[in-house]
Amino acid sequence: MGILRYFIALWASKAVFRLLRLLKRNATMYPGFIALKICPDYLARTKKSPNVLCVTGTNGKTTTTNMVADILSQSGMKVVSNRYGSNINTGVATALTHSVNIFGKPKIDALVLEVDERFSRLIMPFIKPDYLIVTNLFRDSIKRNAHPEYIFSILDTYVPKTTKLILNADCLQSSQLLKDNERVYFSIDRLPTDVTECVNLINDFSFCPVCNEKLVFNYLRYHHIGNAYCPNCDFKSDEAKYRLTNIDYDKQEITVSIDGKIDTYPIVNRALYNIYNELACISLMNEFNVDNEKVKAYLRKISVTQTRYNEQVAGGTSIIRTMAKGQNSVSCSRTVDF
Repeated sequence: MGILRYFIALWASKAVFRLLRLLKRNATMYPGFIALKICPDYLARTKKSPNVLCVTGTNGKTTTTNMVADILSQSGMKVVSNRYGSNINTGVATALTHSVNIFGKPKIDALVLEVDERFSRLIMPFIKPDYLIVTNLFRDSIKRNAHPEYIFSILDTYVPKTTKLILNADCLQSSQLLKDNERVYFSIDRLPTDVTECVNLINDFSFCPVCNEKLVFNYLRYHHIGNAYCPNCDFKSDEAKYRLTNIDYDKQEITVSIDGKIDTYPIVNRALYNIYNELACISLMNEFNVDNEKVKAYLRKISVTQTRYNEQVAGGTSIIRTMAKGQNSVSCSRTVDF
């Protein structure tokens, strides 16, 4: 009965998608909603592609997911992604519907998913990603995500132990996730604009998680993003395999040290938070063994989607429009500072 219910859900989901597309709708969520209504364990039952790559975190999920999906697509892989930001369980179910044929067999090489950090408990145990990028963990809308430690606890509980993590060593919150999982870190070396004392009202990681001593920052970029150590115990920021050592805005390129080997990549977008997103993508592509020269070539062609970032000149005036979560104080602050 379970198998029959699954196939009814799959076929209904595909039919609803086609109908909505005929009506010129995006159909990013409702086909998955139908699938889950008919078959509540749809995410678990759907056979996965050989490679499942996920991206989560408070900020930067959509941009990073789109970069990963674009690079893999341009490298010749068949990719399905929820690239329009439908990142809860219904959106993921829709993506799964696209990833298999009518017989439920995978028809793609890679499934690239943006996963809402709060909904990860309804997604991660069933998707079982091979790789997971966690961009960062910040304070978000108080009505939705309460406190970053709450979101941390969800990810730390529900991400499978078999998933390899790509973590931001500069984010002292998210870098502490799932200590038993295989992981690599990325980071940005000290910049001329960095400080040693937080100038922001919000800093959610200022005390040592081991002994509660106040942390000392070697450098602080914004909020709790930076490099720190505890003067009372051996806690400190993790060493990064992928280190961005220089940003050249004139040449529009970044220098990245990968296990000591230096290489340069084109800048996709000059906002520092998007440089972090690009570095996360570069880290994953190297772990996924995509040819490095091809990654650089693809990055030259990629731009942040215009619904997220748009820059143009009108009458000699530069006009920049960028998307930020309205009730996310960190996202709005970073956008205004940029």
